[in-house]
Amino acid sequence: MAEIKPFRGIRYAWEKLGAEEMENLVAPPYDVIGDEEQELLYRRHPANIVRLDLNRIKRTDNGDDNRYERARRHLFDWIARGILVVDRSPTIYVHEQQFSDEMGNLYVRRGFVGLVRLADYEERVVLPHERTLKGPKKDRLELMKATECNLSQIFYLYDDPQSAVDEVLFSGVESGEEPALDITTDDGIRHRLWAVADPEKHAEVAELLDDSPLLIADGHHRYETALAYRNFRRRIDPEPADDAPYEYVMGFFVNIHDPGLQVFPTHRMVHSLPDFDFREFCAGLAESDLFSVEPIGDAVLGDLETLRDRLLDAGADGAAFAIVAPDADEGIWVRYQGDEDAPFFDPEEPESVRRLDVSILHDGIFESMLGIDRAAQRDMTNLGYAKSWKAADDALAAESTQMVVFMNPTPVDQVNEVCLSGGKMPQKSTYFYPKILSGLAINPL
Repeated sequence: MAEIKPFRGIRYAWEKLGAEEMENLVAPPYDVIGDEEQELLYRRHPANIVRLDLNRIKRTDNGDDNRYERARRHLFDWIARGILVVDRSPTIYVHEQQFSDEMGNLYVRRGFVGLVRLADYEERVVLPHERTLKGPKKDRLELMKATECNLSQIFYLYDDPQSAVDEVLFSGVESGEEPALDITTDDGIRHRLWAVADPEKHAEVAELLDDSPLLIADGHHRYETALAYRNFRRRIDPEPADDAPYEYVMGFFVNIHDPGLQVFPTHRMVHSLPDFDFREFCAGLAESDLFSVEPIGDAVLGDLETLRDRLLDAGADGAAFAIVAPDADEGIWVRYQGDEDAPFFDPEEPESVRRLDVSILHDGIFESMLGIDRAAQRDMTNLGYAKSWKAADDALAAESTQMVVFMNPTPVDQVNEVCLSGGKMPQKSTYFYPKILSGLAINPL
């Protein structure tokens, strides 16, 4: 099914630049970079990858000078000056990330960067789990046309319960082989990278994953953009070839059984609802046959770690939420008592989707009780999102916040079930941490 292969990557000249400079050249994925961080990355180094992956928009932009053309010029300039080099032989890049969660627990996640042949979703080779928006895909397609490259990776999961791929690719790591790159980014995450150029190992990995479907953990917009670019190139190429570079896309591949694979929750902030009253909302929930409601004690409200642990315990038996009012002066535990056939669900949705905490929250509470329909959810008209417990807690002090819903993470096996069922989760249902750095490798098309 999945056709995996190495590639001759365009990469920073690690050997010449050194770890300290490399730390100033990499960046988070484009879709998590805000204006302030973009400016910071611009100032950090004149050759930071952000100038390729998320070039600034200028008021003077036109058809000849715009963010996409500037990215293209930077790319070729950096190659000419030796800042970027092209690997001499096809390579798979083994990548290890060491990181901690908010509570200080340490994890190591292992994966590899390589190429996979593009396949339409209907082929059931690459499986999505989220809905996408048109705007980001248009932007990414223009950038891909201008640079003729994959500038960042799509994050895939594969099913390898025996960790056979790791045994092949990490043999050198286990024997003490020094990494080609060893850096620590501002968020405290240590990134180590090994370049594996052994054709026999490439062939072993390709064979091991030949009959394995791939789940998109992160990067749905990038994958669908790569499909659009492939179709564009097929139309304009006078002699399209089955092995043309644009038939493949770069990805970061992680075993779904990797002990370091972590999914963190994305918490929800409700805001700007007219005539919203928190106590009336709580009373309405309590009257429902589908939810049980209990008050959260003051001691727990003042202790994020305890709140997290209690919510995890509550979620062991089904969907559960901690919903807290502004200034954290009152809150409720909410447990779902219904099933997949509740009247607020679309019966056409697969059962795997209807079992999700986020589906119960979005369909059963946000839409059915608060009137926040899918369009408003998509446009974040009345919803905000926080990717950490502290950020969600801090949002309680914001003037616009009407309540915060603290969430449990979506288990990886539920993501797998949704993908295999062909269903789609609500937006921001998963937060695979950490994100994959941009700037580790570039795939020329």
